[in-house]
Amino acid sequence: MHPHQETPVLREPVRIAGLWVRVILLVVLLWGGLLTVLSANPRDRSAADFQAALRAGQVTYVIYEHGGEDGDVRGLRWSTGSLFWYRVKGLTEPTRRRPDLMIDPGTTASRPVVRWVSSKDARFGPFPNWPFKVPVPSVDWLVKVAWIAAFVIMIGTARPRLGSRWAWFWLFTIGEIGAILFLFFEPRALWRGLGPQEPAPRRMSGRYGCLAAIGLNWLVLALFYSGLFGGVQALLEVLNRS
Repeated sequence: MHPHQETPVLREPVRIAGLWVRVILLVVLLWGGLLTVLSANPRDRSAADFQAALRAGQVTYVIYEHGGEDGDVRGLRWSTGSLFWYRVKGLTEPTRRRPDLMIDPGTTASRPVVRWVSSKDARFGPFPNWPFKVPVPSVDWLVKVAWIAAFVIMIGTARPRLGSRWAWFWLFTIGEIGAILFLFFEPRALWRGLGPQEPAPRRMSGRYGCLAAIGLNWLVLALFYSGLFGGVQALLEVLNRS
């Protein structure tokens, strides 16, 4: 057998492994993104509802948002599972620590995971900080690793099909969900499997990639602040009760 005849045979397992790596990274990022947007679009509940859920042992995660060194509570979110998030309504102004916002170990059936975050860190901004603030402890480090791995794969891809590496760099950073798009479409569309695919008619340059990233960022933020994901959580609650 000639050496050039061995190359396709040797490359096939590598291509299969690469495809599975893309699928795994994509699933992790999609799951982390869903948890992040649901936690950032909680449904309104009262402080009494929070305490009742604590006493019943239903609360799994609690996030206190504070204003800085003063320690004032500016927001309180909690979950009764990874997909179901709520917030105490009416905390529009800095609030001194109130007993009905705190966790009393003597009255809770189980100890939830508690995090204190700055109110600035809790906001979504123009850069992709969501992969690094997934609120679920068992998932957050996986999402960080997946995003970094996707970025490294993008940098190491010699000639991406849809755009230059500079274009994908802007989509990764400013574009918020560039890592997810890259895993879907590069170096071939994921649904094509290992089959061949024609190159794009025109690859996106770094300049157009930057403009596309800005537009994508605005679109993501518009969807985020539209309340769409609050509706998704309401639907999940209905399905959970059925």
